[in-house]
Amino acid sequence: MFGTIAAGLGLYFLAYRGDDSSEPFPMAAYRLTVPKTLLDGEYELIKDGSSEANADAEKSGYGAGPDARNVKAVLGSYNGTSSTRQSGAVITGMYGQFRNPEQPRDSLLDGMRKGDGMSEPKPARTITPTGADVAFKCTVMLSKDTDGTSTIPVCAWGDENTAAYVAFLTPASDAQDPDSVDLDAIARQVQKIREEVRQPIG
Repeated sequence: MFGTIAAGLGLYFLAYRGDDSSEPFPMAAYRLTVPKTLLDGEYELIKDGSSEANADAEKSGYGAGPDARNVKAVLGSYNGTSSTRQSGAVITGMYGQFRNPEQPRDSLLDGMRKGDGMSEPKPARTITPTGADVAFKCTVMLSKDTDGTSTIPVCAWGDENTAAYVAFLTPASDAQDPDSVDLDAIARQVQKIREEVRQPIG
C-alpha cells in the first residue's frame, strides 16, 4: 500500500551540500540502524533498503559535500502493527561525520519536498521535545497520487554523526486535515525512534 510513497521518499535523501570549513570533523561515535520494530513494536520492518540506497549513493559520492565524510546511507520501510488503523513509516537518512549537522537535516526535508506529487501547506516548525539533545524540524506534507491525497507528518534531525527523517504514512482514505496534526506529539515519537535507531559504534 505504501510502496509508491516509500520509494519516492527514498530518492532524494542525498541533496546535502556543505560549505568548505577549516573546523575539525567530530569523532565517529554513532551510526544509524534499521531495527526490526519501531516504537516498542508499533511498527514492523517490511524492507531494509539501505544496501541499495548506499550503492546508489556511492555512484554520486553521496553528494555530502566538504562538511561531511565517511557517509553511509540508511533506508527502512515499516508497516503499522495496529489492526484498527492502517499506517506505515519510513526512515531515510545517513550517518558519518558532519561538521554542520543542521545542513543535512534541512536538506533531507528539502529533498522530500521535491518528490513527485509532494506539497507542503505550511512552513516547517523547529521543535525540541523535553529531554531531547537536538532540535527536530517537523512539518506536514501532502502526497497526491491516483488514490487521492495522503497526509504525511514528518520530523528530521541532525547531529554530529546522524541525520535522518521519519515520515508517517496513512492511506488517502484515512487522510487527516494538516491543521489537525499534532506536530509536538510527532516530534516526541521521532525522538523515541531516534533513540532506537541511533546506536554507538563498536
